[in-house]
Amino acid sequence: MLRRESDGKQNSFGDLTRAARSVPQKHVLLQMKRAVDWAAVEQKLAVYYAVGEGRPSWPPAVLVRMLVLEEYAELSDRQVSEQVAYNLLYRSFVGLGVDEAVPDDTTLVTFRARIGEQGVRELFDELNERWREAGLIADEHRVLDGSHIWANVARRSWVSLMRRGRRLVVEAVAGVDDGRAKELASRFVPGAGEKEPRGEEALHQERQRTQELLEAVKEVKDPRVRERADLLQAMLADNDRPVSFEDPDARWGHKREDFAFLGYKTHEAIDPESRMITAVDVLPGNANEAVRSDVLLRQEKSVVASGVTVIGDALYNNATTIKQVERAGGRACFAGLRAERISDGFRYDAEADWMVCAEGKHSIGKIRVNNGDMYYFSMHDCRDCPRRAECLTSGERYGKARARRRVYLSEVRKRKLLAGEAGHAWRKECLRLRGGIESKFDEQMNRHGLRRARYWGLAKMRIQVLLNAMTVNLKRAVKLLMRRAAGPPCALAMAAGG
Repeated sequence: MLRRESDGKQNSFGDLTRAARSVPQKHVLLQMKRAVDWAAVEQKLAVYYAVGEGRPSWPPAVLVRMLVLEEYAELSDRQVSEQVAYNLLYRSFVGLGVDEAVPDDTTLVTFRARIGEQGVRELFDELNERWREAGLIADEHRVLDGSHIWANVARRSWVSLMRRGRRLVVEAVAGVDDGRAKELASRFVPGAGEKEPRGEEALHQERQRTQELLEAVKEVKDPRVRERADLLQAMLADNDRPVSFEDPDARWGHKREDFAFLGYKTHEAIDPESRMITAVDVLPGNANEAVRSDVLLRQEKSVVASGVTVIGDALYNNATTIKQVERAGGRACFAGLRAERISDGFRYDAEADWMVCAEGKHSIGKIRVNNGDMYYFSMHDCRDCPRRAECLTSGERYGKARARRRVYLSEVRKRKLLAGEAGHAWRKECLRLRGGIESKFDEQMNRHGLRRARYWGLAKMRIQVLLNAMTVNLKRAVKLLMRRAAGPPCALAMAAGG
């Protein structure tokens, strides 16, 4: 029998209630909600509100879950407010009844500004402490790694940047002295139809015109003029220069020699056993995250001080990072540089202070090189050695002055050899733990929108990355708890201490 569409009768409250009951309770979002003691979250964030002043606020737990939902579903403030209004699953996760109003995007902006980076970081640490108490986060190893984030700005040439900068400075001057601004515009601001010049000569001319404008406005004390002029001046620097007026903290960086990006780097510490993120930092794109590892180590001071093994790729294998790990009380295990991989095939005799090769021959001397020693073997021994073809490089085999094996051993490496913490076997055992963390960055970048920045500025970018890490940690915690628990998902809160 043909069934006709309803006559448009408005749904009753009972209809809406029955629809809400149809939301799948096993959905990961609702499991994430049940896995957290949200009363503790509200208590943690209560210090950011004035007691007894102003209108009653939205419950902080509701707003936090909306921010988590943004990261989970790659939504903006406006989009998450719209979708919570009609998506019953999202509404149930956020904790709103079917007939309750929804916080708008302005409320989310205000809330994020209220608690700031400090509040979000405190919340991130609080949840991680809960996961640690539940036995989800282990404290034996930490893997350090980073990835890039594209800034939410247009990528401009240097000529285009300087032209735009001069226009912005002149516009600021117009707010103080319109006549002066018109005179400066005639001299320094290109016309609307004027094409952008190219080449070294054009760059030189644009720099010169920019410097002349900055000289012409140096006596103007207006704050807006000074702010724009100072930023434009910084763009003329030779090193660490801003590349955007909208986001002056963003920088050009390189993931490898043939891949450049404009934006930031996220630097994270991950427990390889649980694959949960335990510490977060964000740096400009041109920064070397390895030598800033102490920022992550300070976030986990008590854990690292207990002797945790800190693991990383060859980027971290430098004296600065190793000292940071050792000062914090941890043990460094970083992928070997080429010189260290070579030294794995030799044995160091500390008593005699020489290197011994696989044929039992020892080095006959050493030369101090940087922060270590270069041990060299006898030319006679190497020339007649049966392993000559596989042991010596082509330069060592055929060079007149270098027909001998040379092995470099840094002071850091030497200490690790003496302590039994170096060599192929130990490093391989630790470094194999690195394999599981690449999927974590893939999850953050490709599933939860961390490939591109939402905001401008380092402080706001740290908030984005912390919220993103909090979201993927919630997902991971639910999965780990489900593996452990024999009972239904509603038992997860008790298992997590919630």
